[in-house]
Amino acid sequence: MKGDTPWIGRLAGSWCCALLMAWGAVGFPVHAQTPLRYGGDASFAPFESLNAQGQAEGFQIELMQAIGRELGVEVSISLQAWPATVEAFKAGRVDVIAMVETTERRAYAHFLKGHAAPAFAVYLPAGRPAPQALQDLQGFRIAVLDHEPMRESLSKWLSGIRGPFIRTPDSLSALQAVQLGFADMALLPRSYADPVIASGEVPGMVAALGNLRLQTYSLAVVRDNDALRQRLQGALDRLEADGTLAALRMRWLNDEPVSAEQLAIVRDLEQQRHWVWRLAVGGSLLLLLAVYALRQRGRAVARERSRREGAERSLRHAEDLLERTFQRNPEPMLVVDHHSGLVRDANPAVATLLGLSEGDVVGQPLRSLAHHIGLDTLKSLARAIDLDGLLDALPVTVTRVDGQQRACLISADKMRVGELTVVLCIVRDVTERLAQDPVFRQGYQTLNEELAQAQGDGPESVPPGDAGADRLREFTRAVAHDLRAPLLAIQGFMGLMRERLKLGHTDEALEYSEQVDKATRRMNAMIDALYNLAQIDRHKLQRRAIDMVALAEETWTLVRSGDPVRSVELRFDPLPPAQGDPDLVAQVWQNLLHNAWKYTARVPSARIRVDSFQQERRTWYRVADNGAGFDMAHARHLFQPFRRMHAASQFEGSGIGLSMVQRIVQHHGGEVRVRSQVGVGTVAEFTLEPAR
Repeated sequence: MKGDTPWIGRLAGSWCCALLMAWGAVGFPVHAQTPLRYGGDASFAPFESLNAQGQAEGFQIELMQAIGRELGVEVSISLQAWPATVEAFKAGRVDVIAMVETTERRAYAHFLKGHAAPAFAVYLPAGRPAPQALQDLQGFRIAVLDHEPMRESLSKWLSGIRGPFIRTPDSLSALQAVQLGFADMALLPRSYADPVIASGEVPGMVAALGNLRLQTYSLAVVRDNDALRQRLQGALDRLEADGTLAALRMRWLNDEPVSAEQLAIVRDLEQQRHWVWRLAVGGSLLLLLAVYALRQRGRAVARERSRREGAERSLRHAEDLLERTFQRNPEPMLVVDHHSGLVRDANPAVATLLGLSEGDVVGQPLRSLAHHIGLDTLKSLARAIDLDGLLDALPVTVTRVDGQQRACLISADKMRVGELTVVLCIVRDVTERLAQDPVFRQGYQTLNEELAQAQGDGPESVPPGDAGADRLREFTRAVAHDLRAPLLAIQGFMGLMRERLKLGHTDEALEYSEQVDKATRRMNAMIDALYNLAQIDRHKLQRRAIDMVALAEETWTLVRSGDPVRSVELRFDPLPPAQGDPDLVAQVWQNLLHNAWKYTARVPSARIRVDSFQQERRTWYRVADNGAGFDMAHARHLFQPFRRMHAASQFEGSGIGLSMVQRIVQHHGGEVRVRSQVGVGTVAEFTLEPAR
């Protein structure tokens, strides 16, 4: 036996060396005592952070410990300021980090599949109406972090929302921007914003839409260590399969932080208890009652004074909102006194179009613009308003001060504002559109021929049913008629506010203030929606291969994040890839899936199915639901802007979604179709391929 020992030792030694070499070949250090080095953010709870004792804790910490156990290696965890962690990773002092995958980060990191999603919330002052969905952010000034992950999230998921977005360096700056009135609300990761709210640095702020999932969190290794990436991905897959990863998500990521509003209530109750205790100890019952009566009287007077001042501020705010809503419209707008013909108001876009100063337009008779618009055009405009009270898509050549000519469309609508009858004129410069869109150009020519025929100078007949002319009329009709309702609402409620304030009815005045705010937001949202619709045709397509399964699933995650507890039976069938512009196609999925989500809200057992099929050598993608449905007798209005199949009181929305879907699909050369039945559901189908 002793003689065999050297042979056994050599065999065991060879076996151990081979094992250690194989172990090192997959990306781990050869020495077992050398740990896997993980680096993270010291203040990104509940994902990862240092507690009061300086110890690392959180979802990501326990996940890395579980991965270490799964792989049989020790994990060394180092949490510090995030920029320092990134530098350590690039320098090779850290093996693994976790972060959101972006274009810039892919240059130095190799990412695993996403395994978690940080929660976002919308933060706004307490007492303001809270948004119920991402679409409700339209028209508001939104403070966001000026970081690459947020910039990519805005581009991908919020490209249809024209805030404007106010970029800030950190969460404290974003919340302070809202508090100081530079922004209306902030869209921030809860991991960063909730601790700021809880600290009391920005009092009076509350969170809404508190479970938005706009980004995906992934582990990452350096780019040249693919072997380590594969080992980590295998461990993650096994932890997902055995339920460990799901349990960690439930433990760490479903805990809702205490809101600032709850903390404020606790503080107020504590102050109230101290106050009552001091009064009880400090005086007799009679003195207490006297003090209480005096205090109540003073508070009542102060409350009434405060309400009055608040109503007056609301009136001034409403007037400012109306002014800004009119002024910010990118389309030139004029308000003309119907009786005298004087231009009572014009937004800056009018002066820009004509090359004039505002003083050369406002206060002047409309006929003074005959040199720029043409006397015959002004006569046609006046005749149409006198006969019909409105005008759709009047083609006109506008001559600027510098002699440059611009092709435009004019729409006009007569309305009552207080004691006056005015004409709201909206001008749309279509010069560039005519140069780029042959169908649009043909429609414009058809409208010119119709105008010439009406004036007795054109051909005897004009071919009916021109698609371009119909599209031009559709756009101008939407602007002239659908913007009219919120504009009149704003004017009317402002008049009622003034009247109630004069009579001392403060509470009623404040109620009208809320109506003004809603009407203004509606008008701003419509302006932005029309702008987005017009921009689609000008967007240069960037066609490339699209993973339609991944894009649809990411979109669904975003859609359902507004109400994550709602139960919907969703079925995703395999989807073939497509060739198209990913940013535009993402908007198609977002609108179709949001409609299915919205219109199944009142169904006891909501079901949504996403699949595809082949027809006439084209791939069609389909979204079907068992929601409210609509009457196909009204289907001719389905793709027109602001033409809704249901009352706004039944289902929220801007009325622009399917118009955008159709415009995007047609821009790709494809086709979209919808069929529905009341009480049964709706099927929406689209293809990005032209007919063959």
